[in-house]
Amino acid sequence: MKKYENFILYLILTVYLWLSYPLFAVPQTSQWYSPEQLTEMARDWLTEELLALNTDAELHVTALDNRLGSKECTAALNFTLPAGYNPRQTTVQISCSGPTPWQLFLPVRLTEWLELVVIKQNITPGTVITADMLELQRRERRLVRGTIIQDPTMVLGSRNKRSFSVGQIISLQDLCLVCRGDIVTIQVSNNGLSVTATGIAQQDGTLGDAITVRNQQSGRNIQTEVVGVNQVKVKF
Repeated sequence: MKKYENFILYLILTVYLWLSYPLFAVPQTSQWYSPEQLTEMARDWLTEELLALNTDAELHVTALDNRLGSKECTAALNFTLPAGYNPRQTTVQISCSGPTPWQLFLPVRLTEWLELVVIKQNITPGTVITADMLELQRRERRLVRGTIIQDPTMVLGSRNKRSFSVGQIISLQDLCLVCRGDIVTIQVSNNGLSVTATGIAQQDGTLGDAITVRNQQSGRNIQTEVVGVNQVKVKF
């Protein structure tokens, strides 16, 4: 009988140990990464980030020095960019948060591109902008100043405030969408009611500018916001 009880105790202990072993005896998987692998992984990660941001950019990565040797990590590698990074010259941080943490910094240069509106011909100030004067071109972001224009139709009928030369990038600050003396459409929307009227602009303005407009019917000056070429809305 005692032999039988000892056998049962032995069996229970064996099963317990067999079930418990994975809970505390599973070894951590260690992975080694060469400088070449880390460089390629950082490049792939940054490419995915740029795609997610819908950014048109050329990527120039400075490879890690082979003299660093291979790095070991028992956790998933983490890749980050610094907050508020300069797109022209920055670094990707590669870090391991395993039992023996480490981090590396990979120099990266990004050349970002934008498709924007440029002038096809020389024009003098005060010229009414027409479609044949404009074209879309791909330019480096670092060369861009002011509020860029990516849709030519939004500025057709506006006038330039200064001379333009062939190939020049134009911005909203270069144009008056509403010029002083122009007859404009006034949009009034309040509590679901929308009406329009006409008025005479008392100031130049570009998109988003607050300007004074004289209502042609009442003769009163009203404060408005420029919302398009020769279009304003009443500011409440």
